Amino acid sequence: MIVRVRSWIEHGCAVLNELRPAGEGACRISAGLTFGVSHGMKAPVPSYFLAPHVYPCVTDDHVVLLDLQRDKYLGLARDQMAALAGHVAGWPALSVTPPDARRVQEPDERPAHAGAEALINKMLAAGMLTTDPAVGKDASPVQVPRAESPLVEEDLEARPEVKFTDVVRFLAASALTALALKCRPIEAVVHRVKARKARGRESVAALDGAVAQRAVAAFIRLRPLLFGAQDACLFDSLALVRYLAWYKVYPTCVIGVQTKPFGAHCWVQEANIVFNDAPEYVRRFTPILTM
Repeated sequence: MIVRVRSWIEHGCAVLNELRPAGEGACRISAGLTFGVSHGMKAPVPSYFLAPHVYPCVTDDHVVLLDLQRDKYLGLARDQMAALAGHVAGWPALSVTPPDARRVQEPDERPAHAGAEALINKMLAAGMLTTDPAVGKDASPVQVPRAESPLVEEDLEARPEVKFTDVVRFLAASALTALALKCRPIEAVVHRVKARKARGRESVAALDGAVAQRAVAAFIRLRPLLFGAQDACLFDSLALVRYLAWYKVYPTCVIGVQTKPFGAHCWVQEANIVFNDAPEYVRRFTPILTM
């Protein structure tokens, strides 16, 4: 079973491995993971590149890949992570330390090489890797500033001002977001969000914090009329960035994952300020995609 991007973000689910070599079990969560080239092994010259529609992130025990084209998340266990190190440009080089730290004999590189070849062939067949550097990209995880503070402080007694234009823009953004998620593949939705942000930032010198705070406060007050943020974080975040574009505010929409327990979440952030969530909550997730 493979989990679709939208259903995983909204409901949460364990990541399952589609790309394991034949005969191997599902992803394993193991201790003793360190970064660097394995001792005794020569680092091969990278000859493969991540496909442009695939986004990686590294958690404590897995590499998680988000395949937008196939609308799926995939997890790689630590042995598979190490197998790809050095073969894929930008891939984190990993070494695996046995739990008992005992070294009986030098490892045989032939099984590792065979495992890497099998995994790479599967990823090539799935369109997740390419040999063309003009098409592919480095497998470097996205970098997002640590979330530190909320844009709007939670206050159950506060009644922020809501103008008529706020209501119209909120309803329009919600309707257009629902239509996009229903009628377009997630890859197309992400590309449109990125393009709108890029165009907007070209025409706006800097984000106006006061305008953003007032607009977001109105959005949060109106939100319970249509949906709950906890049950629809992807929809909430996409609707919010569309809504804010009408105020000439263009923050970043972030998708993140966690592995203990496994789940995904989506929120809106600019620098270290979170627009629609609690910073201490989003810090549980490792960013995998920004738009």
